[in-house]
Amino acid sequence: MFFKKKKYETVSNDIYQKIVNFSRNKIFYTKYSVPDTIDGRFDMLVLITIIVVHRLSKIKNEGSELSQKIFDIVFKDLDYSLRELGAGDVSVANNMKKLISSYMGRQKIYVKAFKSEDEKFLVLAFKNNIFRNKEQKKNLILLLSKNIISINKQLHLIEDKKMLNGDFDFSISLL
Repeated sequence: MFFKKKKYETVSNDIYQKIVNFSRNKIFYTKYSVPDTIDGRFDMLVLITIIVVHRLSKIKNEGSELSQKIFDIVFKDLDYSLRELGAGDVSVANNMKKLISSYMGRQKIYVKAFKSEDEKFLVLAFKNNIFRNKEQKKNLILLLSKNIISINKQLHLIEDKKMLNGDFDFSISLL
């Protein structure tokens, strides 16, 4: 049992690093004009995390356990980042509640779009979240939506064992 927990800790950290690296891909901030701000980077981190967690959730028990570990790492890292920026305990606690609430709301909407493969619904979700404070060309948001749905589909083609081992990358999903 101890070995299994240790394995999932290592794998969850590896997967989190993949999520972070992909969410910081320049193409999001150049081609799709995602705002290169703290909010924009948060939105991309959340989006890519949701894609991975959604895929892992399809793998009973082990996938759920790994998903939870990834979620915990994401928010532990966000907590650390807020503290590094100089936020105090009370401020961090309040901000973490807002960030978790934002994540959960986005997860509900994005997963609904993934299940129905509804690009237009995802466009609306992106307008309200990723581009909430910025005017953006509708065709770019639609293109981003199509690519995100494609990435989601491609992750679902990877066999469960590979997903559980973190044996995947996002290079399969050239944007």
